[in-house]
Amino acid sequence: MSPADKGPGTLRLGRRPEDPPPPGWAKDPEGLLKDGKGSVKAALTGGIASGKSTVAALMECFGAKIIDFDLLAREALEPGTDTFDSTLALFGPKALLKDGRLDRALMAKRVFKDPGLRRALEDIVHPFTWKRMLGELGKSKEAPLTVMDVPLLYEAGLQSLFPRVILCFAAPGTQVKRLLFRNPGLSQRQAKRILANQLPMAEKLRHANIVLNNDGGLRELIFQTKDLYLRLTGPDGQRAACGPPLAGGAPKACDHPMESGAANDPGKDDGGPDA
Repeated sequence: MSPADKGPGTLRLGRRPEDPPPPGWAKDPEGLLKDGKGSVKAALTGGIASGKSTVAALMECFGAKIIDFDLLAREALEPGTDTFDSTLALFGPKALLKDGRLDRALMAKRVFKDPGLRRALEDIVHPFTWKRMLGELGKSKEAPLTVMDVPLLYEAGLQSLFPRVILCFAAPGTQVKRLLFRNPGLSQRQAKRILANQLPMAEKLRHANIVLNNDGGLRELIFQTKDLYLRLTGPDGQRAACGPPLAGGAPKACDHPMESGAANDPGKDDGGPDA
């Protein structure tokens, strides 16, 4: 039974199946991804227009430390890095703008059409981003909850390295509707093509042990996210996020600089290939 079958506002909790081994470059020699005393770790993932970015913003609002894999990945494409040079060699001189930076829009169009090129780019960017993420983790040891926002968690094969995986779920039909609402110039066929270019949500459901159902509205998503935050940061016995739902009504949204619109659109995500 999918979260959609249970209805919007449902927080699904459970065990996830055995995960495949991670890629060779993804190592955690210092055990930074493990839970520490008073510090819980989790990965957050989803799909385009699923609401993952909204969940990350809410978690930060409630007190979690957020490490954004996409933001760190952008650093890999900055001039002066080895990854910049490797990426330029991969895409050729046409990908270089007059200001000396990479043409990300051109690269996004090319990797969307060429899965092989996309994998080659990820082989360059992901190891760099992983090291940067571990560096950020080392600075957040005191945070009660650290959430790693990793859009391509499953595609990169990283899920086994995290003690828990939070999936922000939205049914494909809901994702298409949100994409069309946010992008008036997009056709339904184009929207479905974007979804088809990502790992199916049904497959992601199989490997997540915590699922936030975002088939409803923002109020329901706020309630689920606050509920989950309290469970994960509660006593050790609650850290597996198991047990009956917390009592009480939906929490009020707290003051947080989310003027970008993520808080107003329950399906807000980056919209790029990795969203």
